[in-house]
Amino acid sequence: MARCSLCSEHPAKRFCPAKETRICASCCGSKREVEIDCPSSCYYLVAGRAYEGDQRVPDPELVLHVQRLGERFVERRSQILSAVCSEIVEERNSSPWLVDTDVIEVFKSLITTMKTLASGIYYETLPESSVQASLFRRLKTLFDEFMQPQMSENMLKASDVVDVLNFLTVSATLNANSRPRSRQYLDFLNSMAPPKSPERQTGNLIIP
Repeated sequence: MARCSLCSEHPAKRFCPAKETRICASCCGSKREVEIDCPSSCYYLVAGRAYEGDQRVPDPELVLHVQRLGERFVERRSQILSAVCSEIVEERNSSPWLVDTDVIEVFKSLITTMKTLASGIYYETLPESSVQASLFRRLKTLFDEFMQPQMSENMLKASDVVDVLNFLTVSATLNANSRPRSRQYLDFLNSMAPPKSPERQTGNLIIP
């Protein structure tokens, strides 16, 4: 049997769609979403996510804050939560380089930005990464729309947006793994429902 094209040591038993060649099980497991930019359709990636316990751990204080939002928070904010998830899915479709850590960092940048707005001294904390900046602008535009008076009963204040972003940060962290090229959270969002559907429910967003 041919040797693994990555380590040249072990038998190449698995076909890697990212490398378009066969690699060994060891390299598949250790380099998956680390050195290998795995497509979401890869059988071994999907199978690995089912039993690997390398999930990220959210900030305990942030989790406590989200828990204080109450059991009906998802129901009350279903419209904006659905809209945000749709925008992320659309951004992922136009930006194949986007990974879970980018989304989480954008949430954090938006939280910082919205907190300054709530305090009355606005300062936009734009991420340095062009990939993250693109998603930041997309979501910032969305939140700006929801903060307009014409939204009537669905209008959000800056503090409401911070609550939404805190919830999404915890949800994203719980649904992502620790690998730097992970798209587990993005795949999770993509599996919930098609984008740009205003009547869409939030699906199985994990509540911490």
